[in-house]
Amino acid sequence: MVQMLRESFAEGTLCVKAVDPENGVVSLHPIQDVLRHATPQKRLYRVTCANGTSVVTTEDHSLFYRKGSGLQPVAANALRVGDFICVVEDETLSTQEVLSVESLEAIPYTYDLSVPGPENFVLTEGILAHNSYSIGGVSLDLERSSKYETLKQNAEGQLDKYAEAKLTTVRYTRGLMLPKYGIGVRSSFGPNLGRGILSPRSFM
Repeated sequence: MVQMLRESFAEGTLCVKAVDPENGVVSLHPIQDVLRHATPQKRLYRVTCANGTSVVTTEDHSLFYRKGSGLQPVAANALRVGDFICVVEDETLSTQEVLSVESLEAIPYTYDLSVPGPENFVLTEGILAHNSYSIGGVSLDLERSSKYETLKQNAEGQLDKYAEAKLTTVRYTRGLMLPKYGIGVRSSFGPNLGRGILSPRSFM
């Protein structure tokens, strides 16, 4: 059995039940990565439901509330007794009341799955858990993934600024090549082909 699981994972055909975050439909999705997180600094929480099912997860890892027909993530350390979290029963998304939330000591490593698309998966006992993100095989917890998105957006903003600056330079260059400014421009704008503006500095 273990060998079959390894082969399926290697082939990209190992799947897990997951829930569409928009409409709550339960279906099978391929597992992209099995991830190990170094978590010696994070407390664990055991969340137990009224039907006896439970899950142990790190303080910042998310389970889900029901939001309309979809899902709303909630960190384990934000859950309270009496909350209702998402579970899958008989292939259908439903909820179970939280009976207890117990704080536990940290452990060196915890494990998680990466499931692209729904970004969640159903645990053995039916509780729905958020997945971890994997970029190039490197695992990112939820906090880090948010920072990654911020860095990505900042980089894209800087790229847009550089692209606009380049276009502005091209516009100036083409403008300086107009007949009224002479037939050539010295300096980095191009070779001196004859009478014209000696440089952008003297032109300005």
